[in-house]
Amino acid sequence: MRLIISQFLRTLRERDEFDRLLPDLLLAMGYVPLAKPQTGVRQFGVDLAAVGKSPVDGIEELLLLVIKQGDLGRRDWDNGEPTSVRPSLNEVLDVYLTKLVAPEHAGLRKTIVLATTGDLKQDVETNWTGFKEQNSARASFDFWGADRVSHLVERFMLDENLFAPSDRADLRKSLALASDSEYDFRDLNRMLLRQLGLTADGKLQMPSLDTKALQKAFRRIHLAAQICTRWAQAEGDSRQALWISERTLLWAWHRLQLTDPNERPKLHATIAGMWHSYTEAAARYFDVIRPHLEVRDGMAGYGSEGAAFAVVLFEHIGLIAAIGLACRMEPANGAEAVATIESNVAEIADGLCALIKNHEASASPRLDGHIIDATLAVIFLVLAGRHDEAKGWVAEMAKRLDYCFQTESKFPVSTDSLEDLVELEVSPKDSKLTEKLMSTSWSLATIAALCVIFKLDDHYAALARGATGPYDKVCAQLWHPTKEWPESWYFGDALDQGEAEAPYALLSSTADMRLRMKQFLEQPEFDWVESSPTRKVGLWALDFVACRHFRMPVPASAWYRFGNENPVDTNVAQVSVAR
Repeated sequence: MRLIISQFLRTLRERDEFDRLLPDLLLAMGYVPLAKPQTGVRQFGVDLAAVGKSPVDGIEELLLLVIKQGDLGRRDWDNGEPTSVRPSLNEVLDVYLTKLVAPEHAGLRKTIVLATTGDLKQDVETNWTGFKEQNSARASFDFWGADRVSHLVERFMLDENLFAPSDRADLRKSLALASDSEYDFRDLNRMLLRQLGLTADGKLQMPSLDTKALQKAFRRIHLAAQICTRWAQAEGDSRQALWISERTLLWAWHRLQLTDPNERPKLHATIAGMWHSYTEAAARYFDVIRPHLEVRDGMAGYGSEGAAFAVVLFEHIGLIAAIGLACRMEPANGAEAVATIESNVAEIADGLCALIKNHEASASPRLDGHIIDATLAVIFLVLAGRHDEAKGWVAEMAKRLDYCFQTESKFPVSTDSLEDLVELEVSPKDSKLTEKLMSTSWSLATIAALCVIFKLDDHYAALARGATGPYDKVCAQLWHPTKEWPESWYFGDALDQGEAEAPYALLSSTADMRLRMKQFLEQPEFDWVESSPTRKVGLWALDFVACRHFRMPVPASAWYRFGNENPVDTNVAQVSVAR
C-alpha cells in the first residue's frame, strides 16, 4: 500500500494537487492548517502553515511547509530563481519567522518542512545537511519526500483501524483492473460503502458516523479515488478515471444528505475538494478525446461499426455534455473567472458540435436510454448559446426516429439491453422481438417535446401522425421525479421517487402541447429545479451528472423551460461549495 501511495504522489503537480493533499494529511496528524495554499499570492517561502503537537515527541510546534515537485537536485537547490529551494528556505528564515509569526505562536517550536513529490538527490544531500546545521539555532528542519509522505498517509489517513484490510484489498483490486474498460469497479464501490457507513441500498448503517468521523471518511475516500483515477489515467483510460470521480462525488453528496442539516456546512470544504478532482478528471478526459471530435467518424476507434458504435458514441456525447454543464453552471466571482468559464464553455461546445457534425450516427440513438445523453447535450448547447446547432440536431433526430419506427428498423431499443440490441441486429425480421423492443419509448416523447420547444412544427407533426398511425403501439412516456427525489438521486435507482407520464399523448396541435408544458411547470410537486439541494450551494451540475451516471431521464422540469420567455437561471447559488 505504501508503494502504491508513493507512486501516486510522484504523479502529482505541486500546485492544485500535492498542496491540496497536504492540508488533509496535516489534519489527520492532528495539526490545524492556518491558511490554504494560494496561487499568485506572495507567501515569503511558506506554502502551508499549521499548528499542532508533533507526533514524534508531542511538543507543540509551528509547522511551515515549503512545497516543491519531483526529485530535488543541484539545479533545484539554487539556480538563481527566487522559487528554487534555498532562496525559499532563506525567505522563511529572514522574513516569515521575523515578521509574520502571530504573537500566539511566537513561543512555539518552529519546524520548517521541505516537502516534495519526489526524493532528495544525492548531489544535494550535503547542501541540505549544511543548511540545517547552519540554521539550527533559528528553526528545526525536516524533509518530506514521496516515501515519507506515503508513510504518513498510510499511518494517519489509511491506518488499519479506519481503513481495514478489506478496504485495502478492494482498493488494490480496483487498481489492478482500472485499465479494463469493462470493469465496473465493484471493489471500489464496496470500499466506498464501508467507509461512508452505507448499506448496499444507500441507507445508513447503525450506529452512524458522527460529523468528525464522516469528515475523515470523506478525506479517505477522496484519497482512494484520486489514486484510482491516476492509475486509470496512467493506463490510458481517462473515461474510467472520470467515472471514478463521478461515483465518489455522487455517493459522498448522497451521504451528506443523510446528516443533520445543521452539520452539513462543516463538510462542504471536503465536498469541494472532490468537486475539484472531478473537474480535473473531466478536463483530462476532454483533452484526450478532443482531437477525435474534429475527424470524420473519428470516434470509430473507440468502438466497432453499427449498433456498438452508436452505444460508444452516445456515451461520449453524455460525458461531454455533463462536463459542459459543470463548466456552464460553475459560480464565478469576478471578471477573470467569468472569462475563464466562458472560454471553457465555448471550447467544450465547439467539441460537442464537431462530434455531432462529424458523426452521422449521433442522430440515431439505438438504446432508449441514449435520449438521456442527447437531452443533456441539448440543454448544454442551448445554455452555451448554440441554439441553432441544437435545433438542427433535434430536427435530424426527429426525422430519423420517425423513419425508424415506421420501418421497424434501427429504432431505440426500449429495454436498454445490449443483448437485445445485438439480437435485433441478428434477427431484424423477428416480429415478436421487434414488437417487444418497440413497446415503450422515452425517446419518442422527449424528441417530440423538443420539437415543440424549438418550433419544429413539421417534424412534430410527423411524429404525432406516426404515434397515432404506423407506430401507435409504441407507448411514448416521460418520467417526472416527485418531492422525495433527493433521497436517492445521488446514489442510484431513483425511479421509485417519481411518476411516469404514460402514455405521453402527442397532441395534434403544437399550441396545445405548449399549453400542457406550461401547466406542468406550474405544478410545484414536479419542480425538480427549485427543489434541488445542490442548486442552493453552487453544485447544480451534479444533478445532471447523476442523470448520466445512473441512467435516469433528465426531468422535463429542466428542459420544458426552454419553451418559456424566461428559461431557467443557472446562476442562482448564494453560497458556492464548488469554490
